[in-house]
Amino acid sequence: MSIDLSQFISTFLEESYEGLEIMENGLLNLDSGDHETINTIFRAAHSIKGGAGTFGFDQVGEFTHNVETLLDHLRKERQLVTPAIINLLLESVDAIRALLAATQNGPATDKDQINQLDLRLLQAINGE
Repeated sequence: MSIDLSQFISTFLEESYEGLEIMENGLLNLDSGDHETINTIFRAAHSIKGGAGTFGFDQVGEFTHNVETLLDHLRKERQLVTPAIINLLLESVDAIRALLAATQNGPATDKDQINQLDLRLLQAINGE
């Protein structure tokens, strides 16, 4: 017996947009050493990534995976919270929002822009 997951997509999208608001607000108020806020932002990204995988939104999941990895580095203090990292993560929130909108027959995302942002995330993860 297979379950029709399409009935849950609207709930996933609604919760994802709420998660993006949490991420954005947390990033705008983030200070170095604020572990609670970093954990909250990480959990929101983790939920979006997991849901995207469940519903087959691969581009959302793959992109959010790199956001989650960078946030994990901040959580484990492998990386410092800097204005550049915060700005990169805020850009990533906007990108995830656009990727989610595209899943709802919204405007297509600029794949080159997403790829460039993804490359910058990978560079930040690698300490470049």
